[in-house]
Amino acid sequence: MATKANIKARTRGNPDPKWSEWETMNGKEYHNYRRSAIQYYYSEYKTADLMADVYAWMKENKYTAEDIKFAKSNGSSGMNQTAIIARCLRTGMPDFNPKHNEHWQVLGGTSGEIKPVTDFVKERIAEAIAKGKAGYVEPVEVNPNAPKAYVPSIQERVRDAAWAMTDEIEDALELFNADMDAFDPKLFNMLKLLRGKQVKAAHARIIKDLYVRQHEELAEANGTKDEQLKEAYAHMSKANLKKITLFYQEIVSACDMLAQEAKVNRKPKARKAKPVEKIIGKLKYAKTHEPLKLVSVNPADIIGRKELWIYNVKTRKLGKYVAAEFHELGVKGTTITGFNETLSVQKTLRKPEDQFKEFKAAGKVQLRKFLDDIKAVDIKLNGRINEDTVLLKVQ
Repeated sequence: MATKANIKARTRGNPDPKWSEWETMNGKEYHNYRRSAIQYYYSEYKTADLMADVYAWMKENKYTAEDIKFAKSNGSSGMNQTAIIARCLRTGMPDFNPKHNEHWQVLGGTSGEIKPVTDFVKERIAEAIAKGKAGYVEPVEVNPNAPKAYVPSIQERVRDAAWAMTDEIEDALELFNADMDAFDPKLFNMLKLLRGKQVKAAHARIIKDLYVRQHEELAEANGTKDEQLKEAYAHMSKANLKKITLFYQEIVSACDMLAQEAKVNRKPKARKAKPVEKIIGKLKYAKTHEPLKLVSVNPADIIGRKELWIYNVKTRKLGKYVAAEFHELGVKGTTITGFNETLSVQKTLRKPEDQFKEFKAAGKVQLRKFLDDIKAVDIKLNGRINEDTVLLKVQ
């Protein structure tokens, strides 16, 4: 008898799950085997690979040729679970197993009776037939004098492409609705899935909009005191509610990450490089300060760095400019640019002579906490440099 572990270990080309021994299984064994079989097909097959079993099952169960035509017209969207069950039925899975139903009754968090799986299949096929029939258009001869076909805009094409990229997500949600206890959100690497679909920033924003409201509602439903919201999700156990909330969270987070990556990786607009001498030409600073034996670094070295240490000889304030995230320090006129306004601070030195001995001897590691060890009030830097400012160090 196959186990959950060896079903997961199978790869395409090896035999699919077999049902020849289902009658020898007890209720628990059958329950676990069926869950593993469904997960196997979900992991190893695309929906389109299994649709032939749906149409074959329909033919075997006396559906008309017209019904099959309309079902085919609907396509495979939203049919993942239906296609998997059709394959299982055609390879020997029973429509109803009494021992499975007995086991279901003693499981925690379950209710109701197990129904024949063909009830689910017939409902989904009926929906597919109705959708296919509603959208079916008989082929007609093209009139050369007819108006030109409508050409969708770029925005419409991006939207339609984004919707098509959510097929696997919709299939996963259908899997959750069909068997909440068997659903495992950790099996879905949402970021990998969307990258595999070549999702760009524009697609990611559209996909996020499709699911973000449901995620917000699910997040609120966890631990809510809102009676109306609690009633809406009363059919789910706490564990299943957390699972589906996590699944939606992964969708939203993956979309946010792809959109952010696009911003970071966006090729900057080509600009003619401005000579460094011109950039720093208006900057006024103190080249030296003899009492403390201080000498300024070349202001050209500031550009493109992450840190700049300064000292105002008039106010006795030692300061450090820290570049903002995704930025580097620069110079514009008499001002430092690109710095983090929260982390860039200065402090007044009480004993500059002694403290600069420590400063000059400090390495990179010691400098990280140098300002923190000075007992004085943090004062935010404003970016302005003047003739009293010594440019101490850049990193």
